[in-house]
Amino acid sequence: MLRLLDRNPDRVPLAHLGEYLQEFAGLLGEENKPVFKGIKKASIGCLAAVPVERVHLSRARITQAKNDESSKPGRHLHAIEALMGKDAIKQAQILDQDGLVIHTIFGIQPEPASSNERLYQEGVVDGWVTGLVGADDSMHLYVRDNFDRDLRLIVRDDAMARQILTHFRAGTIRLRVRGPWLRNENGWAPEASKCMVLSFEPLDDTPLGEVLATAARVPGNGWSEMKDPMAHWENIRGIH
Repeated sequence: MLRLLDRNPDRVPLAHLGEYLQEFAGLLGEENKPVFKGIKKASIGCLAAVPVERVHLSRARITQAKNDESSKPGRHLHAIEALMGKDAIKQAQILDQDGLVIHTIFGIQPEPASSNERLYQEGVVDGWVTGLVGADDSMHLYVRDNFDRDLRLIVRDDAMARQILTHFRAGTIRLRVRGPWLRNENGWAPEASKCMVLSFEPLDDTPLGEVLATAARVPGNGWSEMKDPMAHWENIRGIH
């Protein structure tokens, strides 16, 4: 089953559902004779069935798609990601016949067509790790940044990839990346699947209120004499 999360079937144009089914069939492999088994209202569940003796072949195609974007199955998977981006669907899952998740898919948000500005630079990205896929020397790291953009970066160091994965949905990290960046309404962002991660570091997610409260407990530094350090900080920062 291809399950499109957080979306009901009546909120997706019928023609688009047909495109999802077409690409899902291509991902499973037309030679494996997948057949349509209906739409399940579990978010949107596109049900398909493959003959028992060919299930392992479809599973192999899904694995190939995850690890090799340039393969034929990989192109079908990329097409599903692009469709999700057009429909503002952030996440989907491929489930087996037992309801177990085989693969998680992240939608690719289309870049604004109004700007073709691009530059090659080294910069930093702050965000949450939402996924890491690939088994070869070019793994794809999925990060959601502070502008709620879903970014896809390249990691070529196995040891670094394992370290990054320990921060999966576990706080903000800062990644130093190099490659082409595109300009959009929120400023510059790394071009999808084009920027390589050079290094990373975890950031402290302690709320500012807790930091100021800790400072206020230290005698003689000024903060301890204030009744409301947080209000004073907001005032000097111009936050009202």
